[in-house]
Amino acid sequence: MVGGKVLATVLAGMVLSTPSLAGQNAVQWHGYVQLRYSRTDPSTGFSVRRAKLWMKGSVPGVAHLSFKLQGTFRNRASGAFVLQDVFAEYRRSAMTLRLGQLLPDFSLQRSQPDYRVPLVERAAVVEAMIPGARTLGRDIGVEVLLTPASGWVHLSGGVFGGNCANRSPGSESDYLATGRLVVARKLGSTVRGSVGGSVAWRETHGADVGVLSSSSGVFTGSDRRWGTEARLWGERWTIQGEYLRAVLGRDVSDGFYALGTLALDPRDEVAVSEERVDAPGIASSAGRWLVVGYARFLDRTRSRGGQTTPEGETYPTKVMTDVRVTSDGGRTRVAAAIQLQMFLR
Repeated sequence: MVGGKVLATVLAGMVLSTPSLAGQNAVQWHGYVQLRYSRTDPSTGFSVRRAKLWMKGSVPGVAHLSFKLQGTFRNRASGAFVLQDVFAEYRRSAMTLRLGQLLPDFSLQRSQPDYRVPLVERAAVVEAMIPGARTLGRDIGVEVLLTPASGWVHLSGGVFGGNCANRSPGSESDYLATGRLVVARKLGSTVRGSVGGSVAWRETHGADVGVLSSSSGVFTGSDRRWGTEARLWGERWTIQGEYLRAVLGRDVSDGFYALGTLALDPRDEVAVSEERVDAPGIASSAGRWLVVGYARFLDRTRSRGGQTTPEGETYPTKVMTDVRVTSDGGRTRVAAAIQLQMFLR
């Protein structure tokens, strides 16, 4: 955890020196927290769901080269500060090259930042199926992305060590390869749509894959995953969905989600989602959920957008809640949560 302690010191120094950083165009710092009260069976109570700090900016004296450094306080690790992202990024025209510890480009919803997800959690199938789901979703390697300014296509390919985040090098034969292709089109004056898919192939000598394996969550061998995605959006609404499938030896897992959101006005938004995941480590009667959510955006300067960075990225401060219902062996189970999301900059 030496790296985490160093990162904590760096980011704490950034916070203390906010005035000086605010005057620099090359480096920006950001942070946010998600404070939650949840009621589920068997756990109920308050928690700090996420607390993240990150810095990013250009590398002085080197054209087209930038960096990102991000850490998070994790309640699963008793509040320890954990390194998530640390990578260099070279961007030239439509091509971006990333090198370091980062999130492999796999799945639509996993590529969307958690602070923009309209429900308090991503769909269960996404959380279970992405590579490295048990270890921050990150891996160490290199990735190339092609994204023209017009936005009509998104193409990526990456090669990683396959040992996930914050790990020492593993076997020479361990690796993870990923790819994603998305094509978008304008369908009307205010409506756009996109379709695409993701693939991942990993060879491992022992990876924690959670519910995807029947062998106590640890898997050795060939791990193949793929998914399809579709999204349709207008000025006040979005509809998106994904189907994901994983084949790990004899264990086969799959699932989907379908999510819709509607802005009632500039500050109020509702969301409805149906989710299903079928995996060896999940009881078949407990893998399907109906979720209804509501969010109230609190930022006064930019309704439904939040704070706007120099890069045009928006960070929404909001109160959100959702209720999840499933049928488990003929018994209806209900889970609910309310969450305050606040940004610092």
